[in-house]
Amino acid sequence: MSADVSSDLTRRRLASLARIDKLAWWLDDAFRVPVINKRVGIDGVAGLVPFAGDLVGAGLSSLLVIEALRLGAPKRVWARMGANVGIDFVVGLVPIVGDVFDMAWKANRRNEKVLRRWLEDVTRNEEKSSKWPGVMGVGLGLAGAFVVTVVLWRAMFGA
Repeated sequence: MSADVSSDLTRRRLASLARIDKLAWWLDDAFRVPVINKRVGIDGVAGLVPFAGDLVGAGLSSLLVIEALRLGAPKRVWARMGANVGIDFVVGLVPIVGDVFDMAWKANRRNEKVLRRWLEDVTRNEEKSSKWPGVMGVGLGLAGAFVVTVVLWRAMFGA
């Protein structure tokens, strides 16, 4: 992979991570509850409205899963993210207990970590795998050029 393509890919991934981080913050941590000094987001507040609030929260949370699909995450990554959203939705449907769980579970922050970990692994593997084939190619090219030079030298000068 060329440096321009690699840096463009890195920029896009960083932009995606920034979007994901901001969305997860809004959905899970945007507001501080003064009495208990805990942070909740739109997902937790919306979950207070029976069923409809949980449905809205699941819809907003699915945006993170869609971002994972857009980035080309493998099935295991987006399936885990979908499971986090599903658990958040199903348990959130239970009155009172579900609302407390919804505010504590923070499915969006979990999904952000899952996606971030995958992107870091992909980037690390690309750096490892893309380095050696290029070095090997240059080395083989130089060796080939040396052999051709020696053969031509001997053919031309008979030495």
